[in-house]
Amino acid sequence: MTVLAHEVAAVPSEAATVTSADQETAINSATAGDVEAALALADHQPAGEAAVRLRDRLRERVRTLAVPAERYADLLPESREKDIAAGTVRFARKVARGCGSDPAIALRLPAKSVAHLARYTDLLRSA
Repeated sequence: MTVLAHEVAAVPSEAATVTSADQETAINSATAGDVEAALALADHQPAGEAAVRLRDRLRERVRTLAVPAERYADLLPESREKDIAAGTVRFARKVARGCGSDPAIALRLPAKSVAHLARYTDLLRSA
């Protein structure tokens, strides 16, 4: 898959507030698009203005998704699964603060963190 810089820049940045199921679907879709674009850019062109904007959006999504993902982890019974979920949230928050100077890693880690936190958020909604 080839992702061009103008395609990444064109991905809308969604608001964190969800008011309807349609809006929730749009946010999930935009989040998935950002994750996919970040992973593709990390392999091919991890630097530049588009990558910086995408990285900033991913960091914001980590901050937004960490709250419900942490709530999900807190609701789990004491187990290895709970420890992993809580550790994932802690690591994601650390990644959102910055993850070094390697531009590829600075895209991959937030993208993977967003994907994990989104999954925990979906599990919380379905619980």
